[in-house]
Amino acid sequence: MHQVNNAVAIVDDRPFFEKALRYGLAQGILTPEKIRQMEADAPKGIVQIADHFGTAYLRTDLETAVTRLVNLISLYLEDFSNGDLRVAAMSLRDNTLLSHSRGGSEMLKRLHAMPGETSLHTRSADPAGQKLFVNERSFAFPLSLGSYRAQVAECQANQLQIDFAHWLARRLNAKPNDYDDYSAPEVIRSAMLVLHADVKAQELPSKTQFVKLVETLRKKSFKPQAAVLDSFLRDAPEAFASMTRQAMQTFVEQALPRLKAKDKSADEILHGEAQGAYFVRDTPEDDVVAYDKLVAKEWVRITKGDADDPAVLATIFLCVATGHPAKASALLKDAKSIIATFRRQGFDSKAVLAFIDEHAPFEQREDLKALWTEDLQPDAETHLADNDPQMPDSHMDRALQYFKQNCAASWKGSSR
Repeated sequence: MHQVNNAVAIVDDRPFFEKALRYGLAQGILTPEKIRQMEADAPKGIVQIADHFGTAYLRTDLETAVTRLVNLISLYLEDFSNGDLRVAAMSLRDNTLLSHSRGGSEMLKRLHAMPGETSLHTRSADPAGQKLFVNERSFAFPLSLGSYRAQVAECQANQLQIDFAHWLARRLNAKPNDYDDYSAPEVIRSAMLVLHADVKAQELPSKTQFVKLVETLRKKSFKPQAAVLDSFLRDAPEAFASMTRQAMQTFVEQALPRLKAKDKSADEILHGEAQGAYFVRDTPEDDVVAYDKLVAKEWVRITKGDADDPAVLATIFLCVATGHPAKASALLKDAKSIIATFRRQGFDSKAVLAFIDEHAPFEQREDLKALWTEDLQPDAETHLADNDPQMPDSHMDRALQYFKQNCAASWKGSSR
């Protein structure tokens, strides 16, 4: 029979501090006198750490402080020495335990201060958050050096994206308070849209400009002009020039097909996609009615530009809910027909929701649906009905009064 060799891998999961300490003793780098000095210094560090995160008067806090001290020293030593036990042992020989512990603490503080995501809001110091972070990462969830470096690299990449987005925004005439509620990818994506579509003004788009840019891209005659990007990058820092060209390639490969596809309107793309979102400037020219005319012409026609008037919306929705043509105002005969139809067959709520989806601007649809289902529909069902024997309304007087008070009624005087 063939002899089978079973190799057993030995995993050394001791803290790096302990490894370096034992190596230093074995190699004669750390003398007995140095060990005694460490033994004298350690209690001071333990008490300081216990006081910082709790109190030095509780045994449990002192015990966790010992673990914190070892974790902090290990993190700093392994990073400083890059895993070289000889270099780590020499550092223990030449420096105090407390300086190593502080080094680990400073590493965690620097990591906490770095951006964990790419939002463009102004960041300020957060002492409480920093203390909580160091608390967790020095005891409950300590970081290995590999994990620490991976997080640092991720945060550095986030910072580079943030710096790049700020640079693009400045070049395209946006102010920080214009985009501080957005993320770096949203600003970068909008900048690439502008540069790809060859906009002479070269500024980050407003809502109206965004829609027009998408319409430009969808024209069969549209052709991107490489000279626009070359001109934009003529005096750009080398790093940002390279990032711009890479961002443009990503935009063309990933974002452009969605923008050019006609299954979604520009309004739906702008307001309906959580991923792949775009930055747009708030500008005075983005008048609500003007924007609605651009993205929902039929909605503007039906509402006659009064889509903010609850009475107009109520009239339109009641018309649609009873199978009548959508109108922004109702004559007396229209109101009576709407009431009679409701009393005969109720409201077709699905028709109203479908009407909103088909005609209303995307950004307003959910609010309009809530207006119908949570407010107007239950209220109208109560007041237009004739099912209360104590208050008969065979001549619709009560229902017509409600209609006139809540809808755009175009009659005067008696409702008879």
